[in-house]
Amino acid sequence: MSPKAVAALLWPRLAGQRNRFARASLGERRTITAFGALGFGAWIGLFALFGWLVYTAYGVEVFGPIITRRLLEMLLVGLFSLLCFSNTIAAISSLYLSDDLELLLSLPVRREAFFYARLIDTLVQSSWMVLFFGAPVFVAYGFAYGAGLTYALAVLAVLPGFVLMPAGIGVTVASLLVSGIPAQRVREAMAFLGVLALGAVLILIRLLRPERLVNAEDFRSLAAYIAELQTPAPLLFPPRWAVEVVEAALRDKELPWLELGLLSTGGIAAVGVARQITAVVYDQARAKAQAARAARLARSGALDKILALWTAPLSPIVRSIVIKDVKAFFRDPSQWSQLFVVAAIVAIAMASASAMPTDFLNGPVGQYLREALAFGALALVGFIMASLSARFQFTAVSLEGRAFWIVRTAPLHPQALLVAKLWPGLLPMVVVGEVLALGIGQILGAGPVVLAVTAFSALAMALGISGLAVGMGALYPDFKADNAARIAAGPSAMLFMLASTALVLGVAVLEVIPVGISMSLRFQERDPNGAEWLGLLLPHLGVAVLSGIALVAPIRIAAARLWARELPNS
Repeated sequence: MSPKAVAALLWPRLAGQRNRFARASLGERRTITAFGALGFGAWIGLFALFGWLVYTAYGVEVFGPIITRRLLEMLLVGLFSLLCFSNTIAAISSLYLSDDLELLLSLPVRREAFFYARLIDTLVQSSWMVLFFGAPVFVAYGFAYGAGLTYALAVLAVLPGFVLMPAGIGVTVASLLVSGIPAQRVREAMAFLGVLALGAVLILIRLLRPERLVNAEDFRSLAAYIAELQTPAPLLFPPRWAVEVVEAALRDKELPWLELGLLSTGGIAAVGVARQITAVVYDQARAKAQAARAARLARSGALDKILALWTAPLSPIVRSIVIKDVKAFFRDPSQWSQLFVVAAIVAIAMASASAMPTDFLNGPVGQYLREALAFGALALVGFIMASLSARFQFTAVSLEGRAFWIVRTAPLHPQALLVAKLWPGLLPMVVVGEVLALGIGQILGAGPVVLAVTAFSALAMALGISGLAVGMGALYPDFKADNAARIAAGPSAMLFMLASTALVLGVAVLEVIPVGISMSLRFQERDPNGAEWLGLLLPHLGVAVLSGIALVAPIRIAAARLWARELPNS
C-alpha cells in the first residue's frame, strides 16, 4: 500500500473542509466560529457534570473506587457499542453507497489504497462525535483521582485500539451484510440490522439496572452487594481491556501490558480481517447494493387514505409536497425503520421510571415528592423529543439534496415549503411527548394537576421544538450529505440541540410556578386568592407564547433566506 495514494484520495475532502472556511463569507465564518464556541461550551458542561458525578461516587466510603470502576465499565461498553453501530452504518455509506464511488473506482488506484482511504473516512465520520463527548469522561476521572502524566499517556495509548476495532468490525459486518443478502432485500436488511443493534444496546443497558449500584438495600447482604459491584466484564471484551489499563494508570499501578497489547493488536487484526473480507466480496457486494429497493409501504392503499385525511387542511401544492415526503420516507427502510428505535426509547424511558425507588414515598409529603419527580421528568421528555426532532425534522429540508433546484424553481413560496416540511412530524412529536409525559406521571403516581401541567407542557414543547427543527434545518441545510444521520450529527444540529434545550428549560422554569403554588394550596387546604390565580394562569400563557415564537419565528426567518441560497448543482 502506498501512503501517498491514500493521502491523495483523502486530500479532496480535507481541502473541501479547508476551503469551506477559507472561502466563506464573514457571516458564515462567524457562524462557524459560534458553532465552535458552543461546542466548547457543551464540552465544558459535560466535563463539569461527569466531574461532579465521578467525584461524588469516588467519595463514597469503602465502595467509592468500586463504584467508579463500574461506572467506567458501563460508559466504555456504551461507547464501544455506539462505535460499532455507527461504523457499520458509515461503512455501508462510504464503501457502497457514496455518490463519488463511480469516479473513484474508475481511477488508476490500487484497491488496497482505496480501502484504507475509505476506512479512514469511515473512522473519522463515525468516531469524532463519540470521542468528543467521551473525552470529558476521561478528563473527569483524571481530576477526581488526581492522576498525572502517566494517566494521560495511558488514555492516548488506549484510544487507537479502542476506535480501530469498531471500525474493522463495522466494515466487516457491512461487507458481509451487503454481499450475503438478496438484492431485493439488501437495504431493508441493512436498516433493520442497525435498528436491532441499537435497540439491543439500549435494552442491554436498561437490563443492567444501573440504579442497583447505588442502592445496597436491593441486596440481601453486604457481601452480595460488593460481589455485584466487583463482577467484571467478560474477559475477552475490549472495553474490559481499556478499563484495566485506565484504572491501573489512575491508581498509579503497573500498567497491564497484556491488556494494552490486546487492544493494540486487536485493532490491527480487526482492520486486517476487514481488508481481506472486503477484498473478496467487494465487487459482488457493490453490484448488489445498486439494486432498487421495493416500495410496498409507499404503495399501500391504507397509507393513501391516512395521508388524504391528514393533509385535508392544507393547500393543494403543500399537500402534494407532504405526500411526496411521506412516501419517500416509507420507501427508504433506513428512514422508516428508525420508528422502531423511537418505540424502544419510549419503552425504556417508561421502564426506567417504573424502576425508580418510590415505594417509601408515602403520605402527603411522599405524594409531593412523587409529583416533584414527575414534573422533573418533563425535562427528560423534552430532551428525548429534541433528539428525535433532530433526526427526523431537522433533516427534512436537507434531504431534498441536489434536487432542491426543482423546488427552488417551482412556483412555490418558501414558507409554504417549510410548512410542508413541518406538517408530517407534528403529530408524531405530539404523540411521543404526550405518551412520555402522561405515562411517566402515571407511573410515578402524580396527581391530576401535575398531569395536566405536564400534558400541556409536552404539547407546547412538541410545537416549539418542531418549529425550531424545521427552521434551523432550513437556515443551515446540507444538500450534499448522502444520509440523514450525517446531517443530524453536524455542527448545525448541535446548535439546534442547544436551542431546543434552552426552550425545554424555559418551559420547565415557567411551569414550576403553577406546580409549586398548587402544591402549597393543597398542603394548606385552601382556595387560591387573586395573586395566586395569576400565578396559576400566567405561566401557562408564557409557555404558549414561548412555544408559539419557537414555532413561527425560525420558519419565517428561514423562509426569508432559503430562496437566496446558491443552488446545490450550480
